Amino acid sequence: MASLPSLRPASLRPGTPFLALAAVSLALDAAPNIPWPAGVAGAGLFAAAAAVRRTQYAVERRTARRIADDRIMRGHGVPHWREQELTSTRARTARRRQIERLVRSASGDRLPSASPINRGAVRASSELLRALAGRLDDDRPVNPRGVLYVDQLLGDPASPVYGEHAELLPRAITRVLGALDE
Repeated sequence: MASLPSLRPASLRPGTPFLALAAVSLALDAAPNIPWPAGVAGAGLFAAAAAVRRTQYAVERRTARRIADDRIMRGHGVPHWREQELTSTRARTARRRQIERLVRSASGDRLPSASPINRGAVRASSELLRALAGRLDDDRPVNPRGVLYVDQLLGDPASPVYGEHAELLPRAITRVLGALDE
Protein backbone atom coordinates (compact mmCIF):
# COMPACT_ATOMS: atom_id res chain seq x y z
CA MET A 1 0.00 0.00 0.00
CA ALA A 2 3.02 2.23 -0.42
CA SER A 3 1.84 4.08 -3.49
CA LEU A 4 -1.77 4.23 -4.50
CA PRO A 5 -2.82 6.20 -7.57
CA SER A 6 -3.83 9.83 -7.28
CA LEU A 7 -7.51 10.60 -6.75
CA ARG A 8 -7.93 13.45 -9.20
CA PRO A 9 -8.73 11.58 -12.43
CA ALA A 10 -9.65 8.43 -10.52
CA SER A 11 -13.40 8.84 -10.56
CA LEU A 12 -13.66 6.76 -13.76
CA ARG A 13 -10.21 5.17 -13.97
CA PRO A 14 -11.03 1.88 -12.18
CA GLY A 15 -14.00 1.23 -14.46
CA THR A 16 -12.43 2.44 -17.71
CA PRO A 17 -11.86 -1.04 -19.19
CA PHE A 18 -15.49 -1.92 -18.57
CA LEU A 19 -16.66 1.35 -20.11
CA ALA A 20 -14.53 0.62 -23.17
CA LEU A 21 -16.13 -2.82 -23.43
CA ALA A 22 -19.55 -1.19 -23.15
CA ALA A 23 -18.69 1.10 -26.07
CA VAL A 24 -17.51 -1.88 -28.12
CA SER A 25 -20.71 -3.71 -27.28
CA LEU A 26 -22.76 -0.77 -28.51
CA ALA A 27 -20.63 -0.60 -31.66
CA LEU A 28 -21.62 -4.19 -32.39
CA ASP A 29 -25.15 -2.90 -32.94
CA ALA A 30 -23.92 -1.63 -36.30
CA ALA A 31 -23.47 -5.21 -37.49
CA PRO A 32 -26.63 -6.24 -39.35
CA ASN A 33 -26.59 -9.87 -38.20
CA ILE A 34 -26.46 -9.08 -34.42
CA PRO A 35 -29.79 -8.16 -32.82
CA TRP A 36 -29.70 -4.68 -31.24
CA PRO A 37 -31.00 -5.88 -27.82
CA ALA A 38 -27.89 -8.06 -27.47
CA GLY A 39 -25.58 -5.06 -27.97
CA VAL A 40 -27.57 -2.89 -25.58
CA ALA A 41 -27.74 -5.65 -22.95
CA GLY A 42 -24.00 -6.24 -23.21
CA ALA A 43 -23.29 -2.53 -22.90
CA GLY A 44 -25.56 -2.32 -19.85
CA LEU A 45 -23.79 -5.21 -18.17
CA PHE A 46 -20.35 -3.72 -18.81
CA ALA A 47 -21.52 -0.30 -17.56
CA ALA A 48 -22.86 -1.94 -14.40
CA ALA A 49 -19.52 -3.71 -13.92
CA ALA A 50 -17.76 -0.33 -14.28
CA ALA A 51 -20.00 1.14 -11.57
CA VAL A 52 -19.30 -1.79 -9.25
CA ARG A 53 -15.54 -1.47 -9.80
CA ARG A 54 -15.67 2.28 -9.15
CA THR A 55 -17.51 1.65 -5.87
CA GLN A 56 -14.98 -0.99 -4.85
CA TYR A 57 -12.16 1.43 -5.61
CA ALA A 58 -13.76 4.18 -3.51
CA VAL A 59 -14.19 1.82 -0.55
CA GLU A 60 -10.57 0.68 -0.87
CA ARG A 61 -9.35 4.30 -0.90
CA ARG A 62 -11.43 5.21 2.17
CA THR A 63 -10.06 2.20 4.03
CA ALA A 64 -6.48 2.97 3.02
CA ARG A 65 -6.91 6.60 4.15
CA ARG A 66 -8.38 5.53 7.49
CA ILE A 67 -5.47 3.14 8.11
CA ALA A 68 -2.90 5.75 7.06
CA ASP A 69 -4.55 8.41 9.25
CA ASP A 70 -4.47 6.04 12.21
CA ARG A 71 -0.76 5.41 11.62
CA ILE A 72 -0.12 9.16 11.43
CA MET A 73 -2.05 9.89 14.64
CA ARG A 74 -0.22 7.11 16.51
CA GLY A 75 3.17 8.37 15.33
CA HIS A 76 4.00 5.23 13.33
CA GLY A 77 5.09 7.11 10.24
CA VAL A 78 3.35 8.78 7.37
CA PRO A 79 2.75 6.96 4.10
CA HIS A 80 4.13 9.24 1.40
CA TRP A 81 0.96 9.21 -0.73
CA ARG A 82 -1.20 10.23 2.26
CA GLU A 83 1.24 12.96 3.30
CA GLN A 84 0.97 14.42 -0.20
CA GLU A 85 -2.83 14.31 -0.07
CA LEU A 86 -3.06 15.96 3.35
CA THR A 87 -0.49 18.68 2.74
CA SER A 88 -1.40 19.54 -0.85
CA THR A 89 -2.44 23.07 -1.72
CA ARG A 90 -5.86 21.78 -2.68
CA ALA A 91 -6.44 20.10 0.70
CA ARG A 92 -5.15 23.13 2.63
CA THR A 93 -7.38 25.48 0.64
CA ALA A 94 -10.44 23.30 1.27
CA ARG A 95 -9.81 23.34 5.03
CA ARG A 96 -9.13 27.08 5.03
CA ARG A 97 -12.45 27.69 3.29
CA GLN A 98 -14.21 25.45 5.78
CA ILE A 99 -12.79 27.51 8.65
CA GLU A 100 -13.84 30.75 6.96
CA ARG A 101 -17.39 29.39 6.50
CA LEU A 102 -17.45 28.40 10.16
CA VAL A 103 -16.46 31.90 11.29
CA ARG A 104 -18.99 33.46 8.91
CA SER A 105 -21.80 31.20 10.07
CA ALA A 106 -21.14 32.10 13.71
CA SER A 107 -21.18 35.82 13.00
CA GLY A 108 -23.68 37.90 14.93
CA ASP A 109 -24.86 39.39 11.64
CA ARG A 110 -26.31 36.05 10.57
CA LEU A 111 -29.37 34.30 11.82
CA PRO A 112 -28.81 31.03 13.64
CA SER A 113 -28.93 27.99 11.40
CA ALA A 114 -29.55 24.32 11.95
CA SER A 115 -25.80 23.81 12.31
CA PRO A 116 -24.98 22.62 15.84
CA ILE A 117 -21.94 24.88 16.28
CA ASN A 118 -21.33 26.73 19.52
CA ARG A 119 -21.71 30.17 17.99
CA GLY A 120 -20.55 32.02 21.10
CA ALA A 121 -17.36 29.99 21.38
CA VAL A 122 -16.61 30.36 17.68
CA ARG A 123 -17.20 34.13 17.82
CA ALA A 124 -14.96 34.45 20.88
CA SER A 125 -12.22 32.48 19.12
CA SER A 126 -12.70 34.00 15.68
CA GLU A 127 -9.25 35.63 15.68
CA LEU A 128 -7.57 32.33 16.48
CA LEU A 129 -9.65 30.63 13.78
CA ARG A 130 -8.60 33.31 11.28
CA ALA A 131 -4.97 32.72 12.31
CA LEU A 132 -5.48 29.01 11.67
CA ALA A 133 -6.98 29.74 8.26
CA GLY A 134 -4.05 32.07 7.52
CA ARG A 135 -1.57 29.38 8.57
CA LEU A 136 -3.19 26.93 6.16
CA ASP A 137 -3.03 29.58 3.43
CA ASP A 138 0.66 30.49 3.73
CA ASP A 139 3.48 28.77 1.87
CA ARG A 140 5.22 27.19 4.85
CA PRO A 141 5.00 23.39 4.99
CA VAL A 142 2.52 21.80 7.37
CA ASN A 143 2.67 18.58 9.33
CA PRO A 144 0.17 15.93 8.16
CA ARG A 145 -0.79 15.21 11.77
CA GLY A 146 -1.70 18.88 12.19
CA VAL A 147 -3.97 18.68 9.14
CA LEU A 148 -5.70 15.68 10.72
CA TYR A 149 -6.13 17.74 13.90
CA VAL A 150 -7.79 20.44 11.77
CA ASP A 151 -10.16 17.76 10.45
CA GLN A 152 -10.96 16.66 14.00
CA LEU A 153 -11.53 20.23 15.13
CA LEU A 154 -13.91 20.93 12.27
CA GLY A 155 -15.65 17.60 11.89
CA ASP A 156 -15.68 15.67 15.15
CA PRO A 157 -18.96 16.07 17.06
CA ALA A 158 -16.96 15.98 20.32
CA SER A 159 -14.90 18.98 19.17
CA PRO A 160 -15.11 22.21 21.19
CA VAL A 161 -16.54 23.84 18.06
CA TYR A 162 -19.75 21.92 18.75
CA GLY A 163 -19.49 21.37 22.51
CA GLU A 164 -20.90 23.32 25.40
CA HIS A 165 -17.58 24.27 26.94
CA ALA A 166 -16.51 27.46 25.17
CA GLU A 167 -13.29 27.74 27.18
CA LEU A 168 -11.87 24.62 25.48
CA LEU A 169 -11.94 26.02 21.94
CA PRO A 170 -9.00 28.47 22.20
CA ARG A 171 -6.78 25.73 23.65
CA ALA A 172 -7.84 23.30 20.93
CA ILE A 173 -7.09 25.83 18.17
CA THR A 174 -3.70 26.63 19.72
CA ARG A 175 -2.93 22.91 19.86
CA VAL A 176 -3.85 22.54 16.17
CA LEU A 177 -1.67 25.54 15.23
CA GLY A 178 1.25 23.98 17.11
CA ALA A 179 0.67 20.59 15.46
CA LEU A 180 0.79 22.18 12.00
CA ASP A 181 4.31 23.45 12.75
CA GLU A 182 5.74 20.28 14.37
